[in-house]
Amino acid sequence: MNWIIVIIAVLVCGQLWRMGGDGQSLWRNPGVPIVIASTKLIITGGDWWVLIYIPLLWGALQAFSYGVDAPVHNFWERVWHCGSHGNAPFVELCTRGTCGFLWSLPAILFAIITGGWILMSVYAVFLMCANALIWLIKDVEINERLVGACVALALLV
Repeated sequence: MNWIIVIIAVLVCGQLWRMGGDGQSLWRNPGVPIVIASTKLIITGGDWWVLIYIPLLWGALQAFSYGVDAPVHNFWERVWHCGSHGNAPFVELCTRGTCGFLWSLPAILFAIITGGWILMSVYAVFLMCANALIWLIKDVEINERLVGACVALALLV
């Protein structure tokens, strides 16, 4: 039964992430963190500590983004000495990978609660790589749904 709940939550988060990309920002943030934490609450049997994930992911999503004016993007521009207009693929991949990794960090809370440290490590590497590589998909609908679904895989930690 838990797998069905997780799959539904992952699909919902993909949709919410996309809706957030259409200018309805509350669907993405705090919508995605609320769905993830609520689902984790159900699958842990009511461990209320998982709700701390909501402000943690909310903060990470607010703090780290990959727009050309974002601090993470500016950092990679300085490292590679190019890409200020979003025209350097390696800067974009590094920026998105960094954001993916930083967005994975709130799931440390789940690792503390469940003891799933190996899964946390796998999730962090996965989200870093997936978020970077999803950038290669130019269809915004698919791209954003995949990012939201990948973020929601924190449920596996």
